[in-house]
Amino acid sequence: MSQLPALDRRTLEHLGEELSDPAGALEFAQIFVRLLPQRIDAVEAAFAAGSADAVVVALLSLHVSASMVGACRLAEESSGALAFIGAPSEHGPAIARLRSLALDCQSALGGIIL
Repeated sequence: MSQLPALDRRTLEHLGEELSDPAGALEFAQIFVRLLPQRIDAVEAAFAAGSADAVVVALLSLHVSASMVGACRLAEESSGALAFIGAPSEHGPAIARLRSLALDCQSALGGIIL
């Protein structure tokens, strides 16, 4: 298991500073949490369809947005899952890890974005 935190609050704070809008950063985090199941479903559908391009797009989208809110483990796993393109036996376990990390992330973010 990764030594990274499920959520690095400083990253979200930095996003608020960069935007000059801490409330906007929290709104982005709320949208991220709401869309997270759909994003992982998109990764799963892309893997199931065998579309390497769609897998790359879905995983990079997940990675970038997770990085922006400080969802460190989810960002790491979504980037690492790129290695499973063309390895069908690894898709299921990769999706399961993404779903588990998404729950951790939602729980951690839920504590600050009520």
